[in-house]
Amino acid sequence: MNITEIVSAIRSGALQAGRLVKLDTPLGADNLLPQRVYGYSRIGRNYEFRIDAIHVSATFKHRDLMAQPVTLWIQQTDRTYAPHHGYVHAVHKLGSDGGVHAVQIAVSSWLHFLRYRHDARNWQDKTVEQILADVFNQHPRARGAFRFILRDPLPVRSFVQQYEDDWNFAHRLMEEEGLFFYFEQAEDGKSHTMVIVDSVEALPAAAPAQVPFCRSGVGDEIDGFTHWEEAGELHSTQLTTRTFDYKHPASAAWPKGTAVPVTGQGGLPWEAEVYEYTGAYTFGERERGDRQSRIRVEQWESAAQRLRGSGGMRRADAGRSIELVDHPERQAGGRSEDWQFVMIETVWGIENNLPVSCATRQMARSLKADIEALRAAHGGDADALAVRHADGGTGFFVVQIEAQRRALPYRSPFEHHKPVMQIETATVVAGENELVRTDALNRIKVRFHWDRLNGDDSRASCWVRTAFADAGGGRGAVHVPRPGEEVLIGWLGGDCDRPVAIGRVFNGANRPQWHSNGILSGLQSREYGGKGYNMLAMDDATGQPRVQLASSSTGAHLHLGYLIDQNGNMRGAFLGNGFDLKSQAYGAVRGGLGLYFSTHPVTLQPLDARPASNQLANAARVMDALSEASTAHQADSLTHGHDALKSFADGTEHSITGMSPDGAAGGGLTAGGGTGQANAFSQPIMLLASPAGIGLSTQQSTHIASDAHTNFVSGQNTHIAAGRSLIASVAEKISLFVQNAGMKLFAGKGKIQLQAHADDVEVSAHKAVRLASVTDSIQVVAKKEILLTAGGAYIRIADGKIEVHAPGMLDFKGSDHAFGGPAQMNADHPAFPKNMPTTPLALSTAASPASTSSLPAGMPYTLLADGAVVKQGVLDASGQLLIDHFPATQQYRLQLANGVTHDIPVPAEYHSAANGELANQGFHFHESNETGAADRATHRQAYHDVLNPDTNA
Repeated sequence: MNITEIVSAIRSGALQAGRLVKLDTPLGADNLLPQRVYGYSRIGRNYEFRIDAIHVSATFKHRDLMAQPVTLWIQQTDRTYAPHHGYVHAVHKLGSDGGVHAVQIAVSSWLHFLRYRHDARNWQDKTVEQILADVFNQHPRARGAFRFILRDPLPVRSFVQQYEDDWNFAHRLMEEEGLFFYFEQAEDGKSHTMVIVDSVEALPAAAPAQVPFCRSGVGDEIDGFTHWEEAGELHSTQLTTRTFDYKHPASAAWPKGTAVPVTGQGGLPWEAEVYEYTGAYTFGERERGDRQSRIRVEQWESAAQRLRGSGGMRRADAGRSIELVDHPERQAGGRSEDWQFVMIETVWGIENNLPVSCATRQMARSLKADIEALRAAHGGDADALAVRHADGGTGFFVVQIEAQRRALPYRSPFEHHKPVMQIETATVVAGENELVRTDALNRIKVRFHWDRLNGDDSRASCWVRTAFADAGGGRGAVHVPRPGEEVLIGWLGGDCDRPVAIGRVFNGANRPQWHSNGILSGLQSREYGGKGYNMLAMDDATGQPRVQLASSSTGAHLHLGYLIDQNGNMRGAFLGNGFDLKSQAYGAVRGGLGLYFSTHPVTLQPLDARPASNQLANAARVMDALSEASTAHQADSLTHGHDALKSFADGTEHSITGMSPDGAAGGGLTAGGGTGQANAFSQPIMLLASPAGIGLSTQQSTHIASDAHTNFVSGQNTHIAAGRSLIASVAEKISLFVQNAGMKLFAGKGKIQLQAHADDVEVSAHKAVRLASVTDSIQVVAKKEILLTAGGAYIRIADGKIEVHAPGMLDFKGSDHAFGGPAQMNADHPAFPKNMPTTPLALSTAASPASTSSLPAGMPYTLLADGAVVKQGVLDASGQLLIDHFPATQQYRLQLANGVTHDIPVPAEYHSAANGELANQGFHFHESNETGAADRATHRQAYHDVLNPDTNA
């Protein structure tokens, strides 16, 4: 054929009829005539055909074919055609030879388009099957052109992030889950479908499944293999992994990991182990980890045993299973299962059987050299691989396959990896109307700045762990990021599926509380749903260092150091030095073992109270000296107060020893410090001390109360001034003693009253006793008798009579003497109160030593006070008797109708300080006519010891 005839034949379509390969394109029927084909297909990978074709169109443009569907038809030995549908992704003009133009196109499945789409997004709580469907459906050509055939359900993944092109993302997900795929071609050649599987059992068989092994040199076209070989490679023998699950941290003794050995590979060296740290929490349950490791080991097992064949099998394609027959080794015997294989990879080399006159000159980039290389490699099988046309054209068809036995599992090699992430920032988010979103581990939700699918809500990300300044079991520093704040996101091991918040940064919307001058630092929180805060501010101003701990609630704060008025970032006026502790609400200072307030010079030991202790000791000595002087003059002793003061003073000097490491719980480490001795208090006392004075001031009342003694000791004078009255009420007695300068009692106005309601009044002096009325009279009044006596003489006034007796002379002088008849004058006596104030007391018969196991409920009783009957009645079910106690009463007696009698002393009887303390605690002695004790104090102490046993005994 000349050029004109070739052009005419191409345009008419006559040249395509009955050829080894045909090509359908959108350019119209028979506009492109395929010359050569080099194809590649593999399980779990895309397929591609590069096709050299010729055409005669002078107006051909690249864009006419780019991304367009085409179908390559390969003629079978029965003269039918098998289609390979795909999309053009590359077009190269190779050149022209006369009026014939050569072009090369590359054709692949729709999967090829995933290379050109790059995305950044994430999925939460989805399976890989769902994620892949989402990705594929982003491509119109893929919609409806894929399906899954899975033997095992895929696990739900809590968080999966894509930060790469769809091609790498889809492949790595399938590799991680042990998924692989093959393609089905529609019979009409107009479409193809990706089928994703997880087991070789899901792969279809070729039709027919049996493929013959053919000897070279046969004259007819073959549909089988002329070459077959088996190869083995050494691989690792075991995969051992470790991971760390922060939700369930493992110990070194019981690490979280897997150990999966290779099986069915014969005697492999045991030391060929692969040990890997697979990253943070790569699996939760052990079964998941074992499956992940098994997938990798199965990939080793598959790659270790491969078979390769070549020949003229026209229906060969990756992902089909076959059974090889007529092989000499099989004819020698063996199981049929050993000859069943899965084609993993296929490589086609085809030269169309066009007329010789259609051959064009050698052009750059053409497939001619590739086909010639395949032809040369199979030179011995040239006749078997030749394909002839009726017009004399001779073509060439060879297919090379890589296969494995069908009984072995197959996994794709791990060739696609996660992108290595770098530090980035994100914004903290929360749910609607939530001011903070966190969980038991203080994790947060964030929205990445590149996220175009999620809003500012909790669905934007998985739970993200947050790094804090300190984090430990039962300790640490906690400040949970709030919505709207910007955080630094790192990735554990660079893994895009393992985000962690590693820090926080300010921005234009969230500005720092303290800024610009660089001298203020610290912490400040913010009230949930309000404007309040808690703050720890440290000020490093030159010469003015200070620290402030504050809460906006009630204005409470502790201010230490150089005190200034701080308002936000503004440093205000000087307020003083030292510390300022205050609150607009309540306050409490407590020390369980003692409390010391002092303005004495600071020492290293906080409870070094020696100045105060010395002062208390001096006060005790003053009391002791005055007590001796008081008793020497027949006044009452200060012994009780002195003993209490001395006990208090002694309690301020108590040495304690620091704990050594051996004494610390569980051992411990002190780095050599913390030992020695320090002063402490032996009792939980509170001590206020000052070398310059202590003042108490209030606009209302000052209250001082003590269950035992109240001591006032001054080295010089004790002054008491009252704007109105000085009123003292004492239950027992008042003893006032002055050693040197006398005692004065003056009333500027009003009268002085001195009354003894239940006893005598004694006025005595070592020298004279003088009663004088400056402007009025002196009245001496007695109800029974007035006796005046001196030097043996006396005057007695009693019973309406006056007796005047003298051992010597009676001298009566006056200008007049009147001894008339009887007369009398009745003087008014002071109106003493008839009802003394009472104190409510309660007698519990159950606490009496004479009590039995049952209460004397309903028992008639008689109660006597100092021998006089004061109450009679019947005891109620409580067994208690309420008493209105008069302070003057010294003894009660309770007589029951059953003959039991209880003698009840009142607390005023207990003159010993120790007995008084027990009495105030409710430990009283009760006598009965059945049991008794000669010594009340002994009985009381025994009763106390029974109720409070010694736990160290």
